[in-house]
Amino acid sequence: MKLKNSLTSCAFAATLGALLLAAAPTQAQDKSFGFYAGYAFLHSDDGNLNGVRLSPEYRVTGPLAVVGDFSAEFGTLADTDTTLLTFMGGLQAKKSFGGAAIYVHGLAGGVRTSSSITPFKGVSISVSDTGLGLDGGGGLEFKLSRFKMRVGADYLRREVDIGGGKTENVGDIRATVGFVF
Repeated sequence: MKLKNSLTSCAFAATLGALLLAAAPTQAQDKSFGFYAGYAFLHSDDGNLNGVRLSPEYRVTGPLAVVGDFSAEFGTLADTDTTLLTFMGGLQAKKSFGGAAIYVHGLAGGVRTSSSITPFKGVSISVSDTGLGLDGGGGLEFKLSRFKMRVGADYLRREVDIGGGKTENVGDIRATVGFVF
């Protein structure tokens, strides 16, 4: 039930943001294709992860774009070496104001979590799990010379296997900074 409510809330927020940005008069539109590449920082209750985030986008009409979002974050969560891979897609709405723009997006897809621990020298225990992921957020873009700099923050909700055939929803904050080409 919680996952259904989260999905509904994420879809509502993305639709509302897209409608608000679409209703505002638009200035000159950017090119149809764009590509974001940058650094990603994920904060969880159990620790922090660092990595890379890549996001191709195709502008459908006005401020609305279809985006893919792929990230890989690495680090230690709850004293285990952890790798978090996300592969998502969704909608993004952007509104330009001169050399700057704001954007919001709603994404859904998969999140693969791989963790390993070495309790004794030469002995390693590893587990991995893939579950549903929902991501909603936004940020700012600043036009530089031939590309743009982007800073943003997201709320990533992911499904985690807790054993015994049960899953739990975990919410994390993700920050990103990079360039749009």
